[in-house]
Parts: sequence; structure tokens; C-alpha cells
Amino acid sequence: MSKLNLDEANSMQMGKVHGPFFLESIVCQTNHMLTSKGVFLGSDPFKYAMPLLLLQMSAIIITSRLLFYLLKPLKQGMISAQVLAGIILGPSLFGQSSGYMDMFMPLSGKITLQTVSNVGFFIHLFLLGLRIDASILRKAGSKAIVIGTASYAVPFALGNLTVLFLKNTYKLPPEVVHCISTVISLSAMTSFPVTTTVLAELNILNSDLGRLATNCSIVCEAFSWVVALVFRMFLRDGTLSSMWSFGWVTGLLVMIVFICRPMIIWLTERRSVSIDKAGEIPFFPIVMILLSVSLMSEVLGVHAAFGAFWLGVSLPDGPPLGTGLTTKLEMFASSLMLPCFIAISGLQTNFFVIGESHVKIIEAVILITYTCKFLGTAAASAYCNIQIGDALSLAFLMCCQGIIEIYTSVMWKDEKVLNTECFNLVIITLLLVTGISRFLVVCLYDPSKRYRSKSKRTILNTRQRNLQFRLLLCVYNVENVPSMVNLLEASYPSRFSPISVFTLHLVELKGRAHAVLMPHHQMNKLDPNTTQSTHIVNGFQRFEQQHQGTLMAQHFTAAAPFSSINDDICTLALDKKATLIVIPFHKQYAIDGNVDRVNSAIRSINLNVLDKAPCSVGIFIDRGETEGRRSVLMSHTWRNIAVIFIGGRDDAEALAFCMRIAEHPEVNVTMIHFRHKSSIHSVVEEENEFSESHLINDFKSFSLNKPKVNYREEIVRDGVETTQVISALGDSYDMVVVGRDHDLESSVLYGLTDWSECPELGVVGDMFASTDFHFSVLVVHQQEGESLAMDNSYKLPVSPPPRTGDTRVHPRFSVEEGFTSVDLHNTR
Repeated sequence: MSKLNLDEANSMQMGKVHGPFFLESIVCQTNHMLTSKGVFLGSDPFKYAMPLLLLQMSAIIITSRLLFYLLKPLKQGMISAQVLAGIILGPSLFGQSSGYMDMFMPLSGKITLQTVSNVGFFIHLFLLGLRIDASILRKAGSKAIVIGTASYAVPFALGNLTVLFLKNTYKLPPEVVHCISTVISLSAMTSFPVTTTVLAELNILNSDLGRLATNCSIVCEAFSWVVALVFRMFLRDGTLSSMWSFGWVTGLLVMIVFICRPMIIWLTERRSVSIDKAGEIPFFPIVMILLSVSLMSEVLGVHAAFGAFWLGVSLPDGPPLGTGLTTKLEMFASSLMLPCFIAISGLQTNFFVIGESHVKIIEAVILITYTCKFLGTAAASAYCNIQIGDALSLAFLMCCQGIIEIYTSVMWKDEKVLNTECFNLVIITLLLVTGISRFLVVCLYDPSKRYRSKSKRTILNTRQRNLQFRLLLCVYNVENVPSMVNLLEASYPSRFSPISVFTLHLVELKGRAHAVLMPHHQMNKLDPNTTQSTHIVNGFQRFEQQHQGTLMAQHFTAAAPFSSINDDICTLALDKKATLIVIPFHKQYAIDGNVDRVNSAIRSINLNVLDKAPCSVGIFIDRGETEGRRSVLMSHTWRNIAVIFIGGRDDAEALAFCMRIAEHPEVNVTMIHFRHKSSIHSVVEEENEFSESHLINDFKSFSLNKPKVNYREEIVRDGVETTQVISALGDSYDMVVVGRDHDLESSVLYGLTDWSECPELGVVGDMFASTDFHFSVLVVHQQEGESLAMDNSYKLPVSPPPRTGDTRVHPRFSVEEGFTSVDLHNTR
């Protein structure tokens, strides 16, 4: 054996020594064993720290990703996949081979992996704390307080009563009783970061159930913190030492709140002013403060993650700090280093160490605790008049556990609070209960069931029954506002046909854990999202001032993951009884007419809204940039609008909307009716108030009585001639309205239905999305459903109302809506 091989073979020596409480393993590592000398010199790279660490991290990340992909149909999260990866790579499976364990997980390599993964863990916990709004506990309603309290108190109390009974019945040894009592407090936990993570992964964070579960979890976690503090300070340690420890930890929290927090906020504001860019953050000073606080936590005898978490909680969530730090640290900490920390819990799990002595009793107590938690949450939910299906789903959500509970288990195992047998049972049960609960929540709860009614509100029904036109406009930024205002102007709000408008500013959830859907005036003034929402609201309020008494508006902001923000759109449309939802197209056009940006997330939102909306939907292709009109202050509005009519429900809906526009005295409206040659002499269908022929005849009557309304027929033979007519429109119009779906049996579309780049726009709408056109387009889709039930609460009077007070204010704007009048003579 060469000298190099001999040095590598003797680089690590291991033995047993007497520790303060137990027999401990001691490892002696030779210096200069960091990087390998190379296989060409006969060196074994896995005897060195760096190659071994890279191997361990690669194996854990790849295995966990593969497991996550395999478990995705069962709705399992990444945390479960990472724990299972540790179990597979650990002594429970591959680790049965001693040669494998000596190579992959020697004791010296385990220390290095744990150190690196703990750095990633406390940074991840800092990011979790950063996403928490500290004021959410004050905002929790009575339901959340009752359910959150029951979710922790019931399992904790009944679990300890069970232990007391078993202790006297089976004469359990004190160490087993102590271990079981610790497990009960762990099983009763529900942590806020874990709950919001589960809700986000299941795409129900911004649902009614998701918001309730968020509030309940933070109440439940508050109880668990109090119990853990009492347990650590007054039960495990001596009274005097516990008081000193409590005092120093309290001092650390005071320093975080009154020194670190103001310093970081001041540095952020100074950085933004110095470079004149609001989104910039002082990244390096914040990281230094984070490392200092984590170091002080370790000095005081608590985990570094404790100080990091509370530092994150103390800072404002959302932009700029929340989004900026998440963007810079998320990939490094959460995607690269955190999987190793979670996998360590699986690596420390060994199914073959589970003995026969008290396994059944310990597992029975764990299952009883989870059962009591489920029943306590469900009973409290039923007491709060929550529907049985939602109550069961909430109970399953409160049983889900994750990284916080895993971290607590690993920490207690390292501190010898939990023995190996008890730790194994905790990890196995946690995986099973969380996995089953997640799957059952998906089966039981559908957030769209609330607005998936059989009857749908449509423009056609609203017009035929003389109901108020109620419009929900979705905007992402200020650039969407001018064309939306033009759309409102074209809709012609008048004294006897007023419009109720609801604007919804859609914000992607970044840097905060809980979703938000609230009126604009209730938002936090210091939130940067509020500033952008204010600019949007100001644009609409200027238009509202010009049409006081004929148009009333309410303004909302929704901050949620884009994967589920469609629930906020549909919920608001249902609550406000909207007739039409207008959502921007996912492509944004530059001033030269070419596509500037494409946002696939917005396209997914549009598809989800089209699938689930409780009313008609309009996808708005905004080309205001190409028309040179991006300011609300510009007085130029649309004067020429066309509607394309081929046939079908959606075309009828588009025509019904344009018949409202046709009432505008300053707007030219042209209906272009495409007909096949064979239909000229065909028998006209039996006419009723909802038939296409009735709508067409109504529009023809409009065109005879109003010079600005025109009816035009185009006789075509196939899709080629239809395309030629559409291409000839050129720049004659400011906006074109078209239905999404048409009569597919019509020969007018022959040859056009074979391919479409954007199916959500339909055949003709997809043609208008090309760069050949420079006008805006509204693609209207009428939701399939039964006829709308009569709703007299928004029925408009046939005759003018009596003149009482301000004659400009229409009586159908009900006070219950919360509309506020705008003072035209006192505007800023």
C-alpha cells in the first residue's frame, strides 16, 4: 500500500467515550483532508471532505426530485419526498450495506453535511419569517381563535390524559413517559409556515378555506410556542438557570425588534434614495445582521434558526425586503441546502432499530393525539357553522406537518429528549398522516364549487331583463388602465343605464406567506403594492368623476400565487354579481405593433377564468401602446368600433355588448355579419327574445334610426374569403369585438379551425392577435349554463326616477355596495 493510500485509510479514527449523559462517539480527523489528490494518483476522492459533500448533496437532491415527480399524482409535497430520500439513502434501505455507509455517510462526512445544511435551514427559516405579517394574529377573527385553540388544546389535553392512564395501567418507565409527553406536544403542533406552504402547493392559499386555515394555524402556533417555552425554561432546566436563559432570550428578541429592525429599514430607505430605485435592498448589510443574530442565538444556547426566524418576522413582509431577499436567497438556501437538512431526518431514521418493548404504546398515543386534533378541529369548525365538507378539509389541513416539526424532532433527538425508537415513529407517522391528509383535502375541497353554479350571468340576459350592467376589470399594472377606461367610455354609462365597475389589481404573491383580497382603502399605506394600486385607482377615479351618478366604482387588490389567483377573480365576480369579467391578454404589444412581452402565467390565469367564471368573460387584447395613447389624461377616446358576427352563443353575447355601445351618441358602431352564400335563401329560425335573428333585427333597427350605427353583410364561400375580409379591416377601427366560439358547422370558417396558436381566443380572435392588426380587440365568451334566475335587486326602472336630491345619482346604486360619491368640486 502506498503512503498516500495509507494516509487516507488512517485519516479518520473513531471510538467511544463517556459523555455528560450517555456513551458518545468521538471522531478524530486528519488535517488537510479537504480536497482530493486525484484518482490518477491513486487517491480515493470520497475520503476527502469536499468530494464527499458534493456526492451527498447530489444524491439527496436527485433522489428527492425523482421521488417528488413520482409522488406528484398523489399530491405529495417536496418535504415528504426529501424525507423519503433520506430514508432510502440511510440505514433503513441502502444503509444496510456497511460498505455503502462507510463510503457515503462516514461520521466525519455527516458532521460536514449537517453543518452546511443547518446554514441553509436557518436562512430558509429567516425567509419563512420574512413572509409572515406579524399583525395577522391581531386580525384573526373569532372563528380562527376558537378553531386554532381547539386544534392545539384538545389533542394536548387528551393526549396527556391518555399518557397518565397508560402510566398507571402499564407501569411505564419514566423515560418512556417523558418521551411520549414530548411527542404529544409535537403532534399537536400546527405551524403557520408549514400550513401556508401546503396551501400554496395545493393552490388553495387564497380560497376561503385557505384564509381560515392560515389564521387558525398562527393561533395554534402561538399556543405551541408558549407551551414549548414553559417546557424548556421551567421543566427541563433548573429554576434559576431557566430565569437567566429566559431573560437573555427576551433580550435577544428586544434587540431584534428595537435595534436590528429599524437599522435594516433605515438602510433600505437610504439605499432606495441614494440610487433612486425603490426595489433595491442593502443585501450585504442585511446578511451580516442575519449572521450576527444567528450567532448570538447559538451563544445563548438556542438554535441559530430561532434568531433568524424572529428577525424575519420583525421585518415588513412583501416588497421590497420580502421580494428582494427571497429572490436572492431562495435558490441558494431552499433549493440547494435545505433538502440536505430535511433528508438528515430520514438518514437518522432506522426502521430496524424499532424494538418491541413500547412501540405499540408510543404509536397508539401518537395516533390518538392526531385523532383528537382532527376531531377537535372538526368539532370547533362545526360549532362555528362551517359546512361539514369544509370542516373536514380544515381538520385535515391542521393535521399536516412539515419542516418546523421535522426540525423540532431532529433537535430533540440530538438533545436526547427523544430516543431513536421514538424518533423513528414520529417521522414515519408524520409522513403518513401528512400524506393522507393532503390527498384527502384535494378530494374533499374544491374552491371553485362556490361559483360553479348552473346559472351564469350574461350580457344577453342582463340586457333582455333590464338589469344593471356590472363590470369586473382586472389589471396588472398602470399600463392596462388607459384602454380599460376607453372600454368603459365606450360602454356608455348613462343616468337610466348606469354601470357598476369593480377594478381588481392582480399582484403575484412574493415575499409574503398569506394571500390578500381586500378593498384598496383598507390596504397598508407602507406596502409598495399599495402605491401601484393607488396609481391604478386614480386613473379610474378621474373617469368616475367625469361620470358621477352614471358610473360607480369599487377598487380591490388581490395578492396571491398566480396559479390560484383566478379564485379571487371568480369569487369577487360572484359576490358582486358581475355580468362581464374583462382580463388582459397574456401578450403585450410594443409601439411598433410587434409582441413586446409574453407572460405564460397570465395565460394560465385566463384559461382558468374561462373554465370557472360565474359570468361572461372578455379577454382584452390591448394595443393602446401602438395607438400612442398610454395616458388617462389624454382626451382621445375610441370613436370607431366593429363587431364580428358569424353565429353562435359567444357572437350573440358580443353583439349584445355592442348594442349597448351603439347607444353612445359619439361612437360609430359597425356590425360585420359574415354569411355563406347558401344561407341567403335559407329559412329563418323561429324568433324569440334570445334568438340570434332577434338580436340581428334589433341591431338593424338601430342602424335605421341612428346614423352612426351601421350594418354590413359579407357574403363568403369559405374561410379563405373570410380571412380576406378580416385582413381588409386595416386600421379602420379603434376596437373590434368578437365572440370566442362560433358555429363550427358554418362554412364561413371552413379551413380555419384546423390550427390555432391561442385557442382561448377562438378562431377569429386568434387571427386578430397577430401583429398584422393595430387595433384593440375584446374576445367575449358566454359561459355555458342555465338561464339566469330573475334578480330584481339590480333591475332598472323603465321610466325616469322622481327628482329627489341630486338627479344625477341613480337609485339603483345601493348603499350596501359601499360606493362612495366623488366630490367634483374638491379634487386634487
